[in-house]
Amino acid sequence: MHEMTLVQSLLDMAEEELVRRDCKRLLLARVEYGALVGVMPEALHCCFEILTRGTVHENARLELVRLPLRLRCPFCGVSFGEEVQDVLNIPCPVCGEFFGHIVEQGKEMILSRLEAS
Repeated sequence: MHEMTLVQSLLDMAEEELVRRDCKRLLLARVEYGALVGVMPEALHCCFEILTRGTVHENARLELVRLPLRLRCPFCGVSFGEEVQDVLNIPCPVCGEFFGHIVEQGKEMILSRLEAS
């Protein structure tokens, strides 16, 4: 389960920021993740709960925001998006091309916000 490793990395980054800002306890971590990242949100929440249990960060909230897939057609240059993960079957809405789309958004995972005390 790679979600456990991802959550541990996110907690490590959060802890570094808390130390930098002289905070002791994590209250909220917001994570934005792309449609192509391949994570299960339920598993991320479960791993977050497991890894914070019994620590000063217990009861902190993990807020997940799924970013939609956004592609750009290399032939006509139009950007478009879909709420599906099957990139190979999405035609360009302008020229109809199926192949070669460039992923502009959908592969990222970003720790975008922390709240701490």
